[in-house]
Amino acid sequence: MNIVNQYPDAFVERMKALLPEDYDAFIKTLDGPSPTSVRMNTAKPTSKFAEAENISWCDTGKYLVERPSFTFDPLFHAGAYYVQEASSMFLEEVWKQLNLGNQPLKVLDLCAAPGGKSTHLLSLIRDDSLLVTNELIPNRNKILQQNIIKWGYANCIVTQNKPEDFAGLGNYFDVILIDAPCSGEGLFRKDKDAISEWSEKNVGMCSVRQKDILKNAAACLKPGGYLIYSTCTYEPLENDENITWMGQLGLNAHTTHLAKYPGIIKTNYGCQFYPHRIKGEGFYIAALQKEGSRHSYISPMLSNKKLAPLSPPLQGYLQQPEAFTELKKNDLIFALPVWMQSDFAILEKRLYIRNAGVLAGSIKGKDFLPAHDLALSNQIRKEIQSVELTEEEAVTYLRCETPKINSELRGWCLATYQGLNLGWMKLMPGRLNNYFPKDWRILKRG
Repeated sequence: MNIVNQYPDAFVERMKALLPEDYDAFIKTLDGPSPTSVRMNTAKPTSKFAEAENISWCDTGKYLVERPSFTFDPLFHAGAYYVQEASSMFLEEVWKQLNLGNQPLKVLDLCAAPGGKSTHLLSLIRDDSLLVTNELIPNRNKILQQNIIKWGYANCIVTQNKPEDFAGLGNYFDVILIDAPCSGEGLFRKDKDAISEWSEKNVGMCSVRQKDILKNAAACLKPGGYLIYSTCTYEPLENDENITWMGQLGLNAHTTHLAKYPGIIKTNYGCQFYPHRIKGEGFYIAALQKEGSRHSYISPMLSNKKLAPLSPPLQGYLQQPEAFTELKKNDLIFALPVWMQSDFAILEKRLYIRNAGVLAGSIKGKDFLPAHDLALSNQIRKEIQSVELTEEEAVTYLRCETPKINSELRGWCLATYQGLNLGWMKLMPGRLNNYFPKDWRILKRG
């Protein structure tokens, strides 16, 4: 089969115009295998993939020689790593060049599902920075929540809103990331369905939609703040031309230096990744700064509302209970970092919040029932009793079945694998109750 015949004629013509000298190499690469890469969670250290090839622009990124079955790896379910395309990890290099890691920030990931860049941001920002991660589509928001929970950080609020809902917040965020919905050309190698969905009309529609998202994002970005914009397309209409258009909203492109990274193409305003030039998929990223003086971060004053201390049962589950305040929603108890209270109060008035801080659990009668989120939290106490599972036992547990274990422990216990938490079990004489969430369970049979 002629490789070119797989692709729309209009796409072929556009790519020949963009890559007149190496179009053949580009199109040939699209018919080859897609690299597999992961990004490690430093908050949940493991020796897995320690010998794998490093990704040069991401300190925790790894290329894998082959794609394993992540579904059956308990460390994947524990949040030890995230399976992410390597080009997308260039967010870290942009972040470093903007020198954003040395101060507390309010950060928004506006189009966040499934959560790759949000989990990356949580690893990049300080513990006293807030990440608001948003996804409008309910089923995609559910996946986003799962990945945020696995990553284990407490300084995050998950919302489910339209971009225009954020505009009313005014100059609220220091940094906004927009990984914009796009025509998806950069996914042609790994997702063949993206080819059939592509059209020139769709490129134009995406550009219009992106401008609407950018306009609303600009309205809630602080003067002097940064907007990081990315797509998985090669189309100038969706990339550089959108950056040009942003100038009329008072946002100007910030130069990204690429001397260390041969193969990445510098466009007029951003960086373009082509799969025949780098070990990754098609990707575009640019940074812009909003006009105006950038003031140093001022932590908001706490509201007059008295801080609610954690309930006594919950205090024994967290490493630093004094650093958290309790938030009750119906029968659920959330543990919020104390410094997040005012931000939560502001955002709750305007946004639909799906998750915040750490969902700790609920109280049924006299009993505290710990939540799965608490088990995976980086804030959970190390001293809580646990049962270390073998790989076979862990997979059985992750299927929501009952692993056969011998233990003298009683009551709530953490199920662990290689020292990392998988979830809760309740042990009783001759019986074990598995509390792994049923909608998270492994369905596939190996």
